[in-house]
Amino acid sequence: MDKTLTILLNRGPFISEYADLAVKLALKAREKGHVVNLYCYVDGVWAPHIRSQKPYENVGRLLREALDRGVNVKICARCADARDVSPQDTIEGIPQVGLFDFIDWMKESDKVVTFTG
Repeated sequence: MDKTLTILLNRGPFISEYADLAVKLALKAREKGHVVNLYCYVDGVWAPHIRSQKPYENVGRLLREALDRGVNVKICARCADARDVSPQDTIEGIPQVGLFDFIDWMKESDKVVTFTG
């Protein structure tokens, strides 16, 4: 049976490297065959806000790659609403959900890692 890793991202991009590190960890765990969940919470909701391609390294490109490789990504709806981040503002395929989705992920996970600051 595959192990499940859930990652809680509380930091946005460009403030620190936490967003990049969280997604890179998700990609590496997925590469090893693990089920991976990434929940964007508090300022972490800014990570999927980068929708278009940029001429420089950015977490939006990494998130699109993570989605393509089967990483489950969700955004806290209340956190997004508090920051005026609408579903239309984020990468397609990443739903805005309630905190209970994260709690369910935690219960189903073998490990939970947080990236906060």
